[in-house]
Amino acid sequence: MASMTSPPPAAPARPPATAILVTTTATLAGLLLLAAVASATSLPLFALPFAASAAIVAVAPAAPFAQPRSILLGHLSAAVLALAITTLTGPSIWAAVVAAGLATAPMLLLRAPHPPATATAALAGLTDPGPLFVLNPVLAASVVVVLGGVVLGRALPGHRYPTYWR
Repeated sequence: MASMTSPPPAAPARPPATAILVTTTATLAGLLLLAAVASATSLPLFALPFAASAAIVAVAPAAPFAQPRSILLGHLSAAVLALAITTLTGPSIWAAVVAAGLATAPMLLLRAPHPPATATAALAGLTDPGPLFVLNPVLAASVVVVLGGVVLGRALPGHRYPTYWR
């Protein structure tokens, strides 16, 4: 007797070679931009949460979590929440866990989900970088990622970004 359940879904089809080339170029360009601005300014912009954001913009530029609103509000709200937690508890792995876990709520309330922002919260929970962390690197890196995505969205064929701003 045949199984009454559906077979598991298959992996998505491999994209065409040109799409792989454009997406890989966009990813590399976004990461190079973050590294170049970090090197030129000595700002710590090339942190893992922002590298992940740049990759998401390159790989899934139309996804809701790749849009400027989600990147900016997601990282900012996660950072502010984490700083509030570390102000109360001090930095620790437990502060990082709580900050990263709770960072989902403000992102969803702001209609700005951005998964890499949970890493921003975890980073702040581990290190307690102080209130300027919200501006440097969080806001600065988020702006670089978004502007890089806009430039690449105009420069690379078939790579439209952003889909929306608000």
